[in-house]
Amino acid sequence: MTLDMSVLKKIRPLSVLIYIVLVAGAVFMLTPFLWMISSSLKDVESIFIFPPQWIPKEIIWDNYAQLFTSSYYDFPRYYLNTSIVVLLRVGGMFVFCSMAAYGFARLDFPMKNVLFMVVLATLMLPIQVLMVPLYFEMRFFKWINTFRALIIPQSLGAFGGAFSIFLLRQYFMALPKDLENAAEIDGCSIPRTFFSVMLPQVRMAYAALAIFVFQGSWNDYVWPLIVINNPKKYVVSLGIALFLSDRAALTNWPLLMASSVLGLVPIIIVFLLFQKYFMQNLVMSGMK
Repeated sequence: MTLDMSVLKKIRPLSVLIYIVLVAGAVFMLTPFLWMISSSLKDVESIFIFPPQWIPKEIIWDNYAQLFTSSYYDFPRYYLNTSIVVLLRVGGMFVFCSMAAYGFARLDFPMKNVLFMVVLATLMLPIQVLMVPLYFEMRFFKWINTFRALIIPQSLGAFGGAFSIFLLRQYFMALPKDLENAAEIDGCSIPRTFFSVMLPQVRMAYAALAIFVFQGSWNDYVWPLIVINNPKKYVVSLGIALFLSDRAALTNWPLLMASSVLGLVPIIIVFLLFQKYFMQNLVMSGMK
Protein backbone atom coordinates (compact mmCIF):
# COMPACT_ATOMS: atom_id res chain seq x y z
CA MET A 1 0.00 0.00 0.00
CA THR A 2 2.89 2.31 0.79
CA LEU A 3 4.44 1.56 -2.57
CA ASP A 4 1.19 2.34 -4.36
CA MET A 5 0.86 5.67 -2.57
CA SER A 6 4.42 6.62 -3.47
CA VAL A 7 3.74 5.84 -7.09
CA LEU A 8 0.58 7.93 -7.02
CA LYS A 9 2.44 10.85 -5.52
CA LYS A 10 4.88 10.82 -8.46
CA ILE A 11 2.06 11.16 -10.97
CA ARG A 12 1.70 14.76 -12.04
CA PRO A 13 -1.73 16.08 -13.06
CA LEU A 14 -0.18 17.80 -16.08
CA SER A 15 1.29 14.49 -17.30
CA VAL A 16 -2.08 12.79 -16.93
CA LEU A 17 -3.74 15.58 -18.89
CA ILE A 18 -1.12 15.32 -21.64
CA TYR A 19 -1.66 11.57 -21.96
CA ILE A 20 -5.43 12.02 -22.09
CA VAL A 21 -5.10 14.58 -24.88
CA LEU A 22 -2.69 12.34 -26.79
CA VAL A 23 -4.95 9.29 -26.47
CA ALA A 24 -7.97 11.33 -27.55
CA GLY A 25 -6.02 12.66 -30.53
CA ALA A 26 -4.91 9.13 -31.49
CA VAL A 27 -8.49 7.86 -31.34
CA PHE A 28 -9.66 10.84 -33.40
CA MET A 29 -7.01 10.15 -36.05
CA LEU A 30 -7.60 6.38 -36.16
CA THR A 31 -11.39 6.57 -36.42
CA PRO A 32 -11.52 7.21 -40.20
CA PHE A 33 -9.10 4.35 -40.86
CA LEU A 34 -11.06 1.94 -38.66
CA TRP A 35 -14.27 3.01 -40.41
CA MET A 36 -12.61 2.45 -43.78
CA ILE A 37 -11.62 -1.09 -42.80
CA SER A 38 -15.07 -1.80 -41.38
CA SER A 39 -16.82 -0.49 -44.50
CA SER A 40 -14.61 -2.56 -46.76
CA LEU A 41 -16.12 -5.70 -45.19
CA LYS A 42 -19.77 -4.70 -45.63
CA ASP A 43 -22.31 -4.50 -48.42
CA VAL A 44 -23.64 -1.14 -49.66
CA GLU A 45 -26.77 -1.19 -47.49
CA SER A 46 -24.88 -1.96 -44.27
CA ILE A 47 -22.57 1.03 -44.72
CA PHE A 48 -25.45 3.51 -44.33
CA ILE A 49 -27.11 1.88 -41.32
CA PHE A 50 -27.61 4.27 -38.39
CA PRO A 51 -26.34 3.92 -35.74
CA PRO A 52 -23.28 2.66 -37.56
CA GLN A 53 -22.05 -0.91 -37.06
CA TRP A 54 -18.31 -0.94 -36.47
CA ILE A 55 -18.22 -4.74 -36.57
CA PRO A 56 -20.35 -5.99 -39.47
CA LYS A 57 -22.80 -8.79 -38.76
CA GLU A 58 -21.70 -10.51 -41.95
CA ILE A 59 -18.11 -10.04 -43.05
CA ILE A 60 -17.89 -9.89 -46.83
CA TRP A 61 -14.37 -10.83 -47.90
CA ASP A 62 -15.56 -10.96 -51.48
CA ASN A 63 -15.04 -7.19 -51.72
CA TYR A 64 -11.29 -7.78 -51.70
CA ALA A 65 -11.57 -10.78 -54.02
CA GLN A 66 -13.42 -8.70 -56.60
CA LEU A 67 -10.48 -6.31 -56.82
CA PHE A 68 -8.30 -9.12 -58.15
CA THR A 69 -10.87 -11.02 -60.20
CA SER A 70 -12.80 -8.22 -61.91
CA SER A 71 -12.01 -7.70 -65.57
CA TYR A 72 -13.21 -4.11 -65.38
CA TYR A 73 -11.02 -2.71 -62.58
CA ASP A 74 -7.80 -4.78 -63.05
CA PHE A 75 -6.47 -3.73 -59.64
CA PRO A 76 -3.39 -6.04 -59.77
CA ARG A 77 -2.17 -4.14 -62.84
CA TYR A 78 -2.61 -0.83 -61.03
CA TYR A 79 -0.59 -2.21 -58.11
CA LEU A 80 2.19 -3.42 -60.40
CA ASN A 81 2.30 -0.15 -62.33
CA THR A 82 2.50 1.87 -59.12
CA SER A 83 5.23 -0.32 -57.66
CA ILE A 84 7.41 0.09 -60.75
CA VAL A 85 6.84 3.85 -60.94
CA VAL A 86 7.42 4.45 -57.23
CA LEU A 87 10.60 2.35 -56.99
CA LEU A 88 12.17 4.07 -60.00
CA ARG A 89 11.08 7.49 -58.74
CA VAL A 90 12.53 6.95 -55.28
CA GLY A 91 15.75 5.45 -56.62
CA GLY A 92 16.24 8.21 -59.16
CA MET A 93 15.51 10.99 -56.69
CA PHE A 94 17.95 9.51 -54.17
CA VAL A 95 20.75 9.33 -56.74
CA PHE A 96 20.33 12.72 -58.41
CA CYS A 97 19.31 14.69 -55.32
CA SER A 98 22.18 13.13 -53.38
CA MET A 99 24.72 14.21 -55.98
CA ALA A 100 23.29 17.74 -56.02
CA ALA A 101 23.27 17.89 -52.21
CA TYR A 102 26.85 16.64 -52.02
CA GLY A 103 27.98 19.22 -54.56
CA PHE A 104 26.35 22.08 -52.67
CA ALA A 105 27.70 20.84 -49.32
CA ARG A 106 31.28 19.73 -50.00
CA LEU A 107 32.46 21.03 -53.39
CA ASP A 108 33.61 24.51 -54.32
CA PHE A 109 32.48 26.01 -57.62
CA PRO A 110 31.48 29.49 -58.82
CA MET A 111 28.13 30.88 -57.63
CA LYS A 112 27.45 27.85 -55.45
CA ASN A 113 25.50 29.78 -52.83
CA VAL A 114 23.50 31.66 -55.45
CA LEU A 115 22.51 28.45 -57.20
CA PHE A 116 21.54 26.87 -53.89
CA MET A 117 19.31 29.85 -53.12
CA VAL A 118 17.66 29.37 -56.52
CA VAL A 119 17.01 25.73 -55.66
CA LEU A 120 15.49 26.72 -52.32
CA ALA A 121 13.38 29.36 -54.05
CA THR A 122 11.59 26.60 -55.97
CA LEU A 123 10.09 25.46 -52.67
CA MET A 124 7.85 28.53 -52.82
CA LEU A 125 6.43 27.52 -56.20
CA PRO A 126 3.16 25.59 -55.99
CA ILE A 127 3.15 22.27 -57.82
CA GLN A 128 0.26 23.48 -59.98
CA VAL A 129 2.54 26.14 -61.49
CA LEU A 130 5.04 23.51 -62.62
CA MET A 131 2.50 21.14 -64.13
CA VAL A 132 1.68 23.24 -67.19
CA PRO A 133 5.25 23.66 -68.50
CA LEU A 134 6.05 20.05 -67.57
CA TYR A 135 3.04 18.86 -69.51
CA PHE A 136 4.23 20.71 -72.62
CA GLU A 137 7.66 19.18 -72.14
CA MET A 138 6.15 15.71 -71.94
CA ARG A 139 4.14 16.38 -75.09
CA PHE A 140 7.26 17.69 -76.88
CA PHE A 141 9.14 14.48 -76.06
CA LYS A 142 6.04 12.41 -76.92
CA TRP A 143 5.97 10.92 -73.43
CA ILE A 144 2.26 11.49 -72.82
CA ASN A 145 0.58 8.24 -71.77
CA THR A 146 3.90 6.56 -70.98
CA PHE A 147 5.63 5.59 -67.76
CA ARG A 148 8.49 7.91 -68.63
CA ALA A 149 6.24 10.88 -67.95
CA LEU A 150 5.52 9.47 -64.49
CA ILE A 151 9.10 8.56 -63.61
CA ILE A 152 11.66 10.90 -65.15
CA PRO A 153 10.43 14.34 -63.94
CA GLN A 154 10.12 13.17 -60.34
CA SER A 155 13.40 11.25 -60.50
CA LEU A 156 15.15 14.46 -61.48
CA GLY A 157 13.51 16.34 -58.61
CA ALA A 158 10.71 18.16 -60.43
CA PHE A 159 8.33 17.65 -57.48
CA GLY A 160 9.89 17.76 -54.02
CA GLY A 161 13.49 17.64 -55.18
CA ALA A 162 14.45 20.92 -53.51
CA PHE A 163 13.42 19.64 -50.09
CA SER A 164 15.41 16.42 -50.62
CA ILE A 165 18.49 18.38 -51.67
CA PHE A 166 18.20 20.69 -48.68
CA LEU A 167 17.77 17.81 -46.19
CA LEU A 168 20.70 15.79 -47.53
CA ARG A 169 22.90 18.88 -47.84
CA GLN A 170 22.53 19.57 -44.13
CA TYR A 171 23.69 16.05 -43.30
CA PHE A 172 26.62 16.19 -45.69
CA MET A 173 27.73 19.50 -44.17
CA ALA A 174 27.73 17.95 -40.68
CA LEU A 175 30.21 15.22 -41.68
CA PRO A 176 33.86 15.78 -40.71
CA LYS A 177 36.30 16.86 -43.41
CA ASP A 178 38.67 14.11 -42.28
CA LEU A 179 36.59 11.51 -44.13
CA GLU A 180 37.25 13.17 -47.48
CA ASN A 181 40.89 13.80 -46.62
CA ALA A 182 41.41 10.12 -45.81
CA ALA A 183 39.68 9.07 -49.03
CA GLU A 184 41.84 11.50 -51.02
CA ILE A 185 45.01 10.10 -49.45
CA ASP A 186 43.88 6.60 -50.45
CA GLY A 187 43.55 7.80 -54.04
CA CYS A 188 39.75 7.97 -54.25
CA SER A 189 38.24 10.20 -56.90
CA ILE A 190 35.33 12.50 -56.10
CA PRO A 191 32.71 10.00 -57.38
CA ARG A 192 34.36 7.17 -55.44
CA THR A 193 34.48 9.31 -52.31
CA PHE A 194 30.83 10.22 -52.75
CA PHE A 195 29.49 6.71 -53.29
CA SER A 196 31.82 4.70 -51.05
CA VAL A 197 32.58 7.06 -48.17
CA MET A 198 29.97 9.80 -47.85
CA LEU A 199 26.69 8.12 -48.79
CA PRO A 200 26.86 5.44 -46.06
CA GLN A 201 27.26 8.20 -43.47
CA VAL A 202 23.85 9.71 -44.20
CA ARG A 203 21.73 6.55 -44.19
CA MET A 204 19.49 7.89 -41.39
CA ALA A 205 18.60 10.86 -43.58
CA TYR A 206 17.79 8.44 -46.39
CA ALA A 207 15.46 6.50 -44.09
CA ALA A 208 13.51 9.63 -43.20
CA LEU A 209 13.50 10.76 -46.82
CA ALA A 210 12.36 7.33 -48.01
CA ILE A 211 9.16 7.62 -45.99
CA PHE A 212 8.30 11.06 -47.35
CA VAL A 213 9.24 10.32 -50.98
CA PHE A 214 7.55 6.92 -51.03
CA GLN A 215 4.35 8.27 -49.52
CA GLY A 216 4.22 11.21 -51.90
CA SER A 217 4.92 9.03 -54.94
CA TRP A 218 2.46 6.30 -53.96
CA ASN A 219 -0.36 8.78 -53.29
CA ASP A 220 0.35 10.94 -56.35
CA TYR A 221 -2.92 11.53 -58.19
CA VAL A 222 -2.94 14.84 -60.07
CA TRP A 223 0.15 14.30 -62.23
CA PRO A 224 -0.84 10.76 -63.38
CA LEU A 225 -4.33 12.10 -64.08
CA ILE A 226 -2.82 14.72 -66.41
CA VAL A 227 -0.37 12.57 -68.38
CA ILE A 228 -2.05 9.13 -68.34
CA ASN A 229 -5.34 8.25 -70.01
CA ASN A 230 -4.78 4.59 -70.87
CA PRO A 231 -6.41 2.36 -68.19
CA LYS A 232 -3.67 -0.26 -68.68
CA LYS A 233 -1.15 2.27 -67.35
CA TYR A 234 -3.20 3.53 -64.42
CA VAL A 235 -1.61 3.71 -60.99
CA VAL A 236 -3.39 2.86 -57.74
CA SER A 237 -4.62 6.40 -57.12
CA LEU A 238 -6.32 6.51 -60.53
CA GLY A 239 -7.66 3.00 -60.05
CA ILE A 240 -9.28 3.94 -56.75
CA ALA A 241 -10.95 6.91 -58.43
CA LEU A 242 -12.75 4.50 -60.78
CA PHE A 243 -14.87 3.29 -57.89
CA LEU A 244 -16.26 6.79 -57.36
CA SER A 245 -18.21 6.43 -60.58
CA ASP A 246 -18.35 2.86 -61.81
CA ARG A 247 -20.32 1.44 -64.73
CA ALA A 248 -23.66 1.93 -62.94
CA ALA A 249 -22.84 5.64 -62.40
CA LEU A 250 -23.02 4.99 -58.65
CA THR A 251 -20.20 4.93 -56.14
CA ASN A 252 -19.29 1.37 -55.22
CA TRP A 253 -18.50 2.16 -51.60
CA PRO A 254 -17.40 -1.33 -50.41
CA LEU A 255 -14.93 -1.72 -53.29
CA LEU A 256 -13.79 1.88 -52.86
CA MET A 257 -13.00 1.23 -49.20
CA ALA A 258 -11.35 -2.13 -49.93
CA SER A 259 -9.13 -0.59 -52.60
CA SER A 260 -8.24 2.27 -50.22
CA VAL A 261 -7.20 -0.23 -47.54
CA LEU A 262 -4.96 -2.08 -50.00
CA GLY A 263 -3.57 1.22 -51.21
CA LEU A 264 -2.62 2.12 -47.65
CA VAL A 265 -0.83 -1.16 -46.87
CA PRO A 266 2.48 -0.41 -48.68
CA ILE A 267 2.81 2.97 -46.94
CA ILE A 268 2.32 1.32 -43.54
CA ILE A 269 4.89 -1.37 -44.39
CA VAL A 270 7.48 1.21 -45.47
CA PHE A 271 6.93 3.24 -42.32
CA LEU A 272 7.28 0.17 -40.08
CA LEU A 273 10.49 -0.82 -41.86
CA PHE A 274 12.09 2.61 -41.58
CA GLN A 275 10.57 3.97 -38.37
CA LYS A 276 13.60 2.92 -36.31
CA TYR A 277 15.93 4.99 -38.46
CA PHE A 278 13.36 7.77 -38.69
CA MET A 279 13.24 8.09 -34.90
CA GLN A 280 17.04 7.98 -34.72
CA ASN A 281 17.08 10.77 -37.28
CA LEU A 282 14.81 12.89 -35.07
CA VAL A 283 16.95 12.23 -32.01
CA MET A 284 20.17 13.10 -33.83
CA SER A 285 18.55 16.26 -35.22
CA GLY A 286 17.68 17.34 -31.69
CA MET A 287 21.25 16.72 -30.47
CA LYS A 288 22.87 18.84 -33.20
